[in-house]
Amino acid sequence: MSFSSRTKAELAKERIKDDCCKIAALSALMRMSGSLQLASGSKKRLRISTESYAVTRWTIKLAKSLYHLESETLILERKRLGKNRSFAILLFGDAIERTLLDTGFLEETKEGIILGSGIPENFLQNDCCRRSFLRGAFMGGGSICNPEKGYHFEFAVASEQFAQDLCNLLNSYDLNAKIVTRKGLYVVYLKESDKITEFLALIGANGALLELENVRTEKDFTNNINRKFNCETANIKKSVNAAVRQSEMIRYLLDNGEFSKLSPELREIAELRIDNPELALAELGALLDPPLGKSGVNHRLRKLEDIALSIKRQKGDA
Repeated sequence: MSFSSRTKAELAKERIKDDCCKIAALSALMRMSGSLQLASGSKKRLRISTESYAVTRWTIKLAKSLYHLESETLILERKRLGKNRSFAILLFGDAIERTLLDTGFLEETKEGIILGSGIPENFLQNDCCRRSFLRGAFMGGGSICNPEKGYHFEFAVASEQFAQDLCNLLNSYDLNAKIVTRKGLYVVYLKESDKITEFLALIGANGALLELENVRTEKDFTNNINRKFNCETANIKKSVNAAVRQSEMIRYLLDNGEFSKLSPELREIAELRIDNPELALAELGALLDPPLGKSGVNHRLRKLEDIALSIKRQKGDA
């Protein structure tokens, strides 16, 4: 089961108490995955599609707790698409018209009844209804990437107005949501892991939130270890390259009879470097009498390199 499916199954177990919040959740779910159909005798029925059995049960229970609706569930096999099955929920009955109007799926205007466009204003008045609307939208068509693979959350919707309203609702909670178009759909998405965890907390998916946080903590720990290892590896490589370069310069001075002209301090550090090419600067300094710090050792070795380079230029070897 995917991370999205586990999250929806968790939310399906949570009961929404107030009717206003139930209608808000049902409205969002219908807008995300519902379509209006005309049956015989021009009777309306609502078809809601989902790939989750938990969402199927939750939707039917939610709708019937509000309205005296009849329902039928169809199981659709989709093996060719790499998925075992999906579900189609058909809601119908005498109360279907009232359901469609209360949820804003249909709107009454002077010109008649039309399909709703954005989010009805009455679902944005109270914080509890806004949260329930977002929960319903997620149950109807939200998707979260498995946190082990990355951090990405999105809603894909057909209506530009609904996408903009949904984006504004998310951003009223400072979630930094954005919109892109993809294959004719408007995709409202979150990319930051912090914002995704805030969204999960917002809709009450506490189990999924903890799972994501655990994965993120493990990934951060692993990334920190890798960064430290890479940094240490880079420093070792840098030190080895410097030691090789220093040794080559010292040998050049020896081969060209310049070593004896060096000061006693430079000859001493040069001999130590030749005899101990694997030692770090601080370790070389500890072998001197009296001991010398890392910066002092580095200063002497740089001076040796400068002398060797100067002689190379004079002889045309540079």
